[in-house]
Amino acid sequence: MDKLDDLLEFEDEDIIIVITDGDGNEHEYIVIDAISHKDCNYMLVTPVTYEEEEDSDTFEASIIKETGEEGDEVFYSLVDDDNEFNEVAALFMENDSDYGIEI
Repeated sequence: MDKLDDLLEFEDEDIIIVITDGDGNEHEYIVIDAISHKDCNYMLVTPVTYEEEEDSDTFEASIIKETGEEGDEVFYSLVDDDNEFNEVAALFMENDSDYGIEI
């Protein structure tokens, strides 16, 4: 079983991951969904501290992909290629039609 499968085992609980940026600042994200596609693991995440707009059930989310591993650490980066983003976003929307992913 790989790390993505381990992560998906807890689908009824909020899964929080910590991502350290290039300046050493830590940011907490809630994992909304995770998929594997073309031998790469992707996660749909939103900041733990997101502020939902009043009278709205929308929020900002990002798609990140696994870029490497070293020991117990897993490295991720934002999906910034438009074609890759659109392809993976479509897969997330297939998994759950409630996702209204916009670029």
